[in-house]
Amino acid sequence: MKTRHKNNQTKTVILLILLMICQSMTAQPRRDRRPSGNRSWRNTLNETRPDFFKTEEARRIGQQLILWQRCTGGWPKNIDMVTPMTDEQKQKVAADKQLTDDSTIDNGATTQQMRFLARLFQQTGDKQTREAFIRGVEFLLSGQYEDGGWPQFWPNPHGYQVHITFNDDAIYNTMVMLRDMVQMKEPYQGKLTDKKLRQRMQKAFDKGVECILATQIRVDGQPTIWCQQHDHETLKPAKARAYELPSYGPQESASLVQLLMQLPNPDERVKQAVHGAMRWFDKYKLTGLRLVRTGWREGTPDVKLVKDEHGGPLWARYYDLEHCEPYVCDRDGVPRRRLEDIGHERRNGYSWYGSHPAELYPLYDEWADRYDPAHKVNISLSTKGANENGTLQMFNYRKPQRSLFDAVVGPGESIQAAIEQAPNPAEKPFKILILKGEYHEKVIIDRPNIVLVGEQRDSTLLVLAETAKTQTIKEYHGKPVGNGVIVLQEGADDCVISGLTVYNNYGTTVENTTTHQMAIFGRATRTIVINCNVWADGNDALSLWAQGGNGMYYHADLNLRCPGVDFLCPRGWCYATRCRFYGDGRAIIWHDGRGDKQKKLVITNSTFDAKRPTPLGRYHHDAQFFLVNCQLSQQIMDANISYAYTDKVLDPCPWGQRTYYYNCSREGGHSGWLNNNLQEADNAPDFFGITAEWTFGGEWNPEKHIRELWPVLAY
Repeated sequence: MKTRHKNNQTKTVILLILLMICQSMTAQPRRDRRPSGNRSWRNTLNETRPDFFKTEEARRIGQQLILWQRCTGGWPKNIDMVTPMTDEQKQKVAADKQLTDDSTIDNGATTQQMRFLARLFQQTGDKQTREAFIRGVEFLLSGQYEDGGWPQFWPNPHGYQVHITFNDDAIYNTMVMLRDMVQMKEPYQGKLTDKKLRQRMQKAFDKGVECILATQIRVDGQPTIWCQQHDHETLKPAKARAYELPSYGPQESASLVQLLMQLPNPDERVKQAVHGAMRWFDKYKLTGLRLVRTGWREGTPDVKLVKDEHGGPLWARYYDLEHCEPYVCDRDGVPRRRLEDIGHERRNGYSWYGSHPAELYPLYDEWADRYDPAHKVNISLSTKGANENGTLQMFNYRKPQRSLFDAVVGPGESIQAAIEQAPNPAEKPFKILILKGEYHEKVIIDRPNIVLVGEQRDSTLLVLAETAKTQTIKEYHGKPVGNGVIVLQEGADDCVISGLTVYNNYGTTVENTTTHQMAIFGRATRTIVINCNVWADGNDALSLWAQGGNGMYYHADLNLRCPGVDFLCPRGWCYATRCRFYGDGRAIIWHDGRGDKQKKLVITNSTFDAKRPTPLGRYHHDAQFFLVNCQLSQQIMDANISYAYTDKVLDPCPWGQRTYYYNCSREGGHSGWLNNNLQEADNAPDFFGITAEWTFGGEWNPEKHIRELWPVLAY
């Protein structure tokens, strides 16, 4: 009876795993990759039928793979090497054969091509095919570090490519191939390799195991799991792309544990590594949650993490190293707690949650019973996860720590007085915390490096009713002051405003007019406004107009609301992301790019809506707009951003109309003006290259500054 009960339990677990895998396949977005058109070529490269490899089509594909093989012996990634090429295309590929900076094991590259060639050789015995395969083996062996790890690219890697790369199973795929070649498993049997080469591969595999054991993250001496990538010298967790921070990485770690459990006669270190990792997986699994995709019929798909009492277990892609809490991340490199906190592009272009570790549970049960029952960890897929049993706070937002600030302002106290405490000029950020409450004062920033942080943006309000004609403070420290609730004077550079509601309510409390009613006005440069509600009852709510129109401005996570016109109206260079615009009949965005063809207003991952039909934008002077991954409601009129007047010309705009879009949509469709047209912009930028650094031509990296200040800015 006990045996039957155990068998039934095993069947139940297997069925649960199969169900979760199916859910993951249907609900989980693809991992981040550059677009590569038709992906059926991947299926062809994974073909296994022996009869196929006897065909002329297989030979033709084999010849193309050999043509694509670099002089290094490796292959580049994410390229269709299957579709027939013209003679001209073949000449171009042949000319690139000497490249040494794009050979990689990332995204299945090199190992995928090698498997195809191995199967082709088994059916044809072709000498050229075997030689190309052996060059691939030599490439894999040549890239291994002395510590046993492999970089992502070699022999000429750049930046994070030098790290030991577990990400996307790069090292796992490499080691599995080496192991299978040593054991002469299909399709690596027969005369494909010789004994001497297999001995070298066995040595490389053994060194790889040593690297896996050495890089496993330990806490208080106890083994846990791995980061996606580790520094190749220190072996510590390392950063890769902006959104790939040093973290616990369960998905790739699951593959490493699976590899360790497949080792014959595991020693004590391997046993401890497996037990420790399985203990971590079980402790930090997430339950009561499910990934769903929405919006397919509307053409704007979105992935969401929703509550479901029967959902899970899942594991986040990343858990932070300090608190072991799940997070997601946008291209700004700042960790967030919720999927909806990051932009549409990263939210849907990366696998933030998955169930891969669940596949290990029945495997571990059998492995531990066989090799180390005395130290077997008690784990279960059916128990409550860390988010439901109190182990961690799934969506924990940290409160600002007063000790990190230079000044703290409470209700009834003066924000202006706190600014006066800062050195002038301040050579490093002077951080001011504004506690929850309502503040009725004009705030004038007349020195650099001021950081204003509200305790909570919806509960920390700066409210003032003011127009240019009704200003009560027109001069400060002997210099004229502009119209606005917060005013940045000339020279107030490198200031940061975060966590506030800034509202100029003149139009509803004093006079029903939409004349200039700035909420935030600035004459400074390198201004950052993030995580704020910026509201006005008139025109030009957020107006950053540095002297000479040469300012640089960065905005993220703003809620901008205005019944007037041009309520985001920068002069110079501006990058805005994850913002919500809500208008009321008059053009929402405006840009002044006079004097420099490179000036631009870039808006990404943002939404536009309005109370009634409203133009998206307009311009009076030469301007340049880029909108990427933005969504427009039906209330945004079906018309392109255009010159403001039809009866006069303020500026001849020598570079013409410059409005560029990528992956933007409008409810109800559009007449064609919203089509992708980045190829028409100067240098035809790729959508993924339109970043803050690109916007500012590499002269300013605001997201780096935000990351440095994140302990005080966190939201």
